Amino acid sequence: MDRSQLKMEANQMVSQHFGFFFTLFIPYFIMAIITNMTNQGTESFSLTDGVLQTTYNSNLVLSTGIFGIVSAIFAYSAQFNILDVWRNKSDFENGFSKSFNILSSKRVFWGTIGVYIMSFIFITLWAFLLLFPAFIKACSYSQAVYIYRDAAQSGNPIGVLEAITKSRQLMDGHKAEYFVLRLSFIGWWFVVIITFGIAIIYVGPYYYLTTTKYYLKIVN
Repeated sequence: MDRSQLKMEANQMVSQHFGFFFTLFIPYFIMAIITNMTNQGTESFSLTDGVLQTTYNSNLVLSTGIFGIVSAIFAYSAQFNILDVWRNKSDFENGFSKSFNILSSKRVFWGTIGVYIMSFIFITLWAFLLLFPAFIKACSYSQAVYIYRDAAQSGNPIGVLEAITKSRQLMDGHKAEYFVLRLSFIGWWFVVIITFGIAIIYVGPYYYLTTTKYYLKIVN
């Protein structure tokens, strides 16, 4: 697959309709900021008898987890809208209101949460073995939410675990390719860091436009 072509098409799309994609991602941006703020207060350090001790704030740990899930939900909602844009099933109007579209279907909403949580659990379990297999599995499960949502919208819904299995099958022979595609954005994420997160308003939509286009390419 032509990685450069994918990124060029995504870059053109976000450049031509930046206002739409910015408003589409606003809820995600807000929740990501809140998640990061609560995460910074989850641990505190103290020196007792020359020994550095770490204390965790259980309330903030729980809040960070909840905010992280909500942030992921809005990210997926934006990605689902991007899929519709690529498929010419949506226009470039009312980006902010469309960011809540995931709430219009209970099946897609709860299924997305289920896929997200189960994928996280599986990847975490693999990480206990070795870090590299966890990266491989992350690529294997990367398309599961799209597969689940497409199945639900087609009138032939599938289960959470089946979506993960189908993603693993779909990515057979594509994992290295997908990993390199994501890795090619490392320079852009560095720009986000040095701009104290400001660049995410462009890099976020650009990244997700590219990865959703990749899904459409391999699923077809």
